[in-house]
Amino acid sequence: MINEERDTNFDEAHRWKKLAEDLQKKYSSPRYPACRRRREILNRIRSYHRKARNILEDWARKALLKIVGLALRLGYAVAREDLTGLIESLRKIKNNRIRLIIMGYKRIGEWIDRQAEKHGVPIVMVDPRDASSQCPKCYFKELKESGYRRLRCPRCSFEADRDVVGKLNIRKRALKTLRISGGSLTTPTAPPNDR
Repeated sequence: MINEERDTNFDEAHRWKKLAEDLQKKYSSPRYPACRRRREILNRIRSYHRKARNILEDWARKALLKIVGLALRLGYAVAREDLTGLIESLRKIKNNRIRLIIMGYKRIGEWIDRQAEKHGVPIVMVDPRDASSQCPKCYFKELKESGYRRLRCPRCSFEADRDVVGKLNIRKRALKTLRISGGSLTTPTAPPNDR
């Protein structure tokens, strides 16, 4: 059910984006030089891009709210990568595509931080270096590729998707950070557990 909803949202956003691009392509042709400057067409193209962006932003906000709600219900903290270093290094590159990527990282980080703070869910920022290239089982640092996006540890034979390896390492680092700092996985507003 969740996958169907997500696919539908992406399909809808893609449809609006494609409509905008098709309209842009049609009226940027030399056959339509006067029409290209027409305000109505430019406004329609902008509105299609805006609709696609709004659909994706709405989906992202709802997904982040579900994550925070689940963490609140289960008494978990939310662990996320500290992408400050990545964002700063990408800022030096003068490329509009890279700037859009930076905006996406920052926006998602701000949204999840805001929702977690609003609902009293602890957030643990974790250093993402080598998260998807270190074995989460034996901590060996040179995983070998064993297929498309799959990594295998030559030492302990652990094998998983690159994203799963990264997620497991982020989780372990977050738990370690919480243990060191004496933090609690329960929310500050949670009732005491007397059992």
